[in-house]
Amino acid sequence: MRLRNTILLTIICPLLLTLITFSAVALWVLEDNMAQRQQEEVRLIAHGIRLPLSQALIDHQQQALQDALSTTFSLSRLYGAFILSPSGQQIAGVGLAGGLHDDDLLQRVINAGQDAGRYSQQNGQDFYTYLLPLTNAQGEVLGVLQINRLATGIERYMSLMTTVALLLAVLIGILVVLMVWWGFRRYVDRPVNRLYRSMKAVQGGNRLHRMTPGGAREFRELGEAFNAMLDAVAHKEQEVREQQQQQLALERSLKKSRRLAEIGVLAAGVAHELGSPLTVIDGQVQRLQRREDLPDDTRQRLARIRHETRRMENTVRQLMDMGRRHTLHPVQRSLAYMISEAEQLARDALHLEKAHPLLVTHLPARDAITVDPQRFQQLLDNLVKNAFQAGSHRVDISAHYSAAGVVLRIEDDGPGIDAEHRSRIFDPFYTTRGAGKGSGLGLTIVHQTLEDHGGHITLEESALKGAAFVITLPPETLLPPDAATTNDTATGRDDMKDVSNGENTMPRRHGHD
Repeated sequence: MRLRNTILLTIICPLLLTLITFSAVALWVLEDNMAQRQQEEVRLIAHGIRLPLSQALIDHQQQALQDALSTTFSLSRLYGAFILSPSGQQIAGVGLAGGLHDDDLLQRVINAGQDAGRYSQQNGQDFYTYLLPLTNAQGEVLGVLQINRLATGIERYMSLMTTVALLLAVLIGILVVLMVWWGFRRYVDRPVNRLYRSMKAVQGGNRLHRMTPGGAREFRELGEAFNAMLDAVAHKEQEVREQQQQQLALERSLKKSRRLAEIGVLAAGVAHELGSPLTVIDGQVQRLQRREDLPDDTRQRLARIRHETRRMENTVRQLMDMGRRHTLHPVQRSLAYMISEAEQLARDALHLEKAHPLLVTHLPARDAITVDPQRFQQLLDNLVKNAFQAGSHRVDISAHYSAAGVVLRIEDDGPGIDAEHRSRIFDPFYTTRGAGKGSGLGLTIVHQTLEDHGGHITLEESALKGAAFVITLPPETLLPPDAATTNDTATGRDDMKDVSNGENTMPRRHGHD
């Protein structure tokens, strides 16, 4: 059963029935009291003239009977007063409706010697008939006094008023029920239905749904509390998702750390098992190459052996770098010089022409940064070489210095990196090239080098339609190192940039904007 019907049946209807019943009883009691008062008035009149009438019957004085009966009309509004014999014959009388007596009632009054009364009707008029026995001194019934009193306007009005009041109470009850039903439907049922529909919408999966509060203050507060609950749930779900993402990131980081540790152990074993044999092989090949009686095709084969040996040594060295923790030795170096060295190394390794692909830089006038020169040079070597190997026609390198640090952007116009590979390009041994064309360690070393420097690297879309690697270094990169200033002999080069005056003693190998 619906709530409004329950309220109507259990609260409103019982209250209305109680009100109607109480009103009916009150009106009935009032009407009964008025009737009793009128009856009591008739009894008093009858008893007041009883003795004179009894004496007149004893003395057989007809005129005295008429005079005594006539006096009753001056005392109250009576319709008739009559003297009846014990046999029911009228002896004397004044007024109308003398034949209203009931023979059974008359005999009961004569036999019991007590008065009695009843209501009757004649010609559309309501009467109250009162019978009082008239006796002598011995108690013998000489006759019966009959007084007929016409119902007054007040009595008729009270009867009509009782009927009208009951009908009015019924009408008011119906009106109250309709008003309660309408008010409940408008001010209770509708807000509750809105809240119910909102709950069903959320249950159906619409977590963004919010209720529009309306109606009475209690329902507005309930709607606002419902929306606040949804907001709190959404906030908690967001926190849980963020915690899950952090946990996944931490798990990935732990897996990566374990993988690097395993690689470190593997690298140490590889270096121990392969380092010495490769050195012996390279030495023996060099010794054979110094012989003058070797044919040209044999010299070419020996050169190929040395090339492959060096490639294997480079792979072993990369594994060694992956597996160990490095201590940084920050030195101030020219970014333009290190880019120039990386370009030259890439062109020599890939046998590329000087102007193809074109490398363009956009660097500040004073481009000195404080990094570990050996490791950062290796980072630039890998990124520039990867850009050249991608089949690019142009490679742009730009740097932006600010209080937030250094942002270095290396982008090309090559084919780019597919979305399916982007999440794994920094994983060890993962390469997008075919088998035997890459070790898959270059970008891993780049990532580890930046982490050691307190920076990070991301892959973005390039304005040249290729790949764009964005390197971010901390503000400390722009500060002078705590140790001594740049020591050129540490790298075995005397042609580096003089960072004190910002001039580059070595000509650039690439274009400028």
